[in-house]
Amino acid sequence: MGGNKNSQFKLKIKITNEVKDAIQKIGNKTFQESAMKIYTALYLLHQKRKDKNGWFEVPSAYLLSINKRYSTILKAFIEANIIEFYERIWIDEKDIYNTYIKKSKSYSSTYGYCMRYRFIIKFNDAESIHVDFNSNKQKRWYSIIASSLQSFGYKPDIKRDSFGRRVHYSLIKTYKEDLKDKGLFVIDSKTSQPRLLWMIMKKHGIYDKDYFEIFENEIDFYNSIASSLYLTNRNEAKDLFMHWLNGKPSVSNTINNLFPVATQYLNSIKSKNYKDSSSLFQREEARIWIDDLLNNVPTDFCLSVHDSLIVKKEDVELVKGYCKSKYPDLRFDINPL
Repeated sequence: MGGNKNSQFKLKIKITNEVKDAIQKIGNKTFQESAMKIYTALYLLHQKRKDKNGWFEVPSAYLLSINKRYSTILKAFIEANIIEFYERIWIDEKDIYNTYIKKSKSYSSTYGYCMRYRFIIKFNDAESIHVDFNSNKQKRWYSIIASSLQSFGYKPDIKRDSFGRRVHYSLIKTYKEDLKDKGLFVIDSKTSQPRLLWMIMKKHGIYDKDYFEIFENEIDFYNSIASSLYLTNRNEAKDLFMHWLNGKPSVSNTINNLFPVATQYLNSIKSKNYKDSSSLFQREEARIWIDDLLNNVPTDFCLSVHDSLIVKKEDVELVKGYCKSKYPDLRFDINPL
């Protein structure tokens, strides 16, 4: 189960005999390999994101990207007393004949917080092993980035983080300099984060009249904020918005008074940890730009940079039209590198 140390992408994890036994009982060899990857994902999230009580959030989309039957594997781990899930305890006042105490799984797609788990097992005597954990290689978006990098002589060292599901590779930090004057164009989303908030609120039926009217009337969002709050320029409005979206809830942020419903929604997302807001919007961004647009793009060359795609000059209009057809609520710009 530990794999060969010469594999291309290895991670060092700890594993106990209880986990080994549970994986061996889970099914055929292929499903056992998937169970090992799900366990690895849980272990990594545990190492990076556990709170003081050992709980850590597990995005379902993350597990789904590893194996479609992840819920069966999680169930096996729970039944083997390897992990447990967080339960919300509440009182049902309508139930006057039975117990008032109710339990339920704690997650919300509306407010962007995921199921939380923690390990019951102890890692004191666990064995350290190396596992092959590149679950993205079979995805089309991965092969497109890899072949696009290789076409310019770059090594396809491609990784994806667990916080916001963003994709990273070495060229992503220097693409503006390294890919300049090579016949490439960037297709990016204008006012991406404000529009994502608008789209998510629409999806969940949460309506803020003043916030929605900006996008419904095609008003420039940052200029509108700057004008309403008497700010000096558009960039100041952008900085204020990003703090409102991703920072700690603050009664002093002047945007609160402009958009009270949106503020309440964001504060609900941040109720457990203010960083949950940043994670939610990065995950939504990655779902659109990586898992959908890049994964299905009608070209063989394409690179992603968070909320944008890099394409060849001859493909730019085709890809822009494709993006617009899939996400009419977004607005796309084209600029040469």
